[in-house]
Amino acid sequence: MILPRLFRTYLWMMAQAKLAEDGPSGPEGSGGYPTGTSMSRQELFAEMYDKNMPGVYRYISYRVGNASVAEDLTADVFEKALRSFDRYKKEKASPATWLSAIARNTVIDYFRKSGRVQVVREEDAPEEASEEPLVEEEIARLEEVRQLRLCLAGLPQFDQDLISLKFGAGMNNREIARVLNVSESNVGTRLYRAVRKLRDSFKGWEDDSQ
Repeated sequence: MILPRLFRTYLWMMAQAKLAEDGPSGPEGSGGYPTGTSMSRQELFAEMYDKNMPGVYRYISYRVGNASVAEDLTADVFEKALRSFDRYKKEKASPATWLSAIARNTVIDYFRKSGRVQVVREEDAPEEASEEPLVEEEIARLEEVRQLRLCLAGLPQFDQDLISLKFGAGMNNREIARVLNVSESNVGTRLYRAVRKLRDSFKGWEDDSQ
C-alpha cells in the first residue's frame, strides 16, 4: 500500500537504496540482515516499507490529526530510516519497533519546531467521497470522529503515544514497551488509564451535546 502523496517519495527512496547498493559497500549485511541474503538492499528496504508504512501512517495520523501533515511526516520517517538503514540491527529491534521510535521522535520534533499545540480542525475529520449531500447520521458520525480526535489531543503526550501506538499502529504491549522504553506491565496499566481518560472525556462531550 502506498498513499498517492507518498508515491514520489517512495520512488526516490527506492532509487537511493539502489544507488547505495551499487556503491563500494554493496548489499552484504544491509540493514542488520544476515550476510549472503538473496535480497538486495533495495528489496529489503522496500519490504520494510510495504509492511510497516500503513502502521506508521496511522500512528502519526492519530497524533497530528491532519492527513496531509501525517503523509509528509510519514515520508520523513522513511527517509530517516533509509539514511540509517545500514546501522539498523534486526536482532535489537523489530522493523515495526525501530520505525515507530523514529516516528515518535519525528512527531515530537514537528510539534517542537512548529511551536504548536495539537489541535484538530473540523476539516481534518475523515470524509467519505460522495456527490450526494451527507445524511444526518453521517454528519453525526463525522462530528464524533472530530471530537474523539480533540479528546485524544487533550491527553498528556505519553497517553497519546500509548493510544496511537496501540490502536493506530496496531502494536502489542511488548512492542509499545520497547518503543517507549518502559516495562510491559507499565504499558498495560497506563494504557488502561489512558483509555479510561479518553472515554470519560468523550462521554462528557456526549452528555453536553445532548
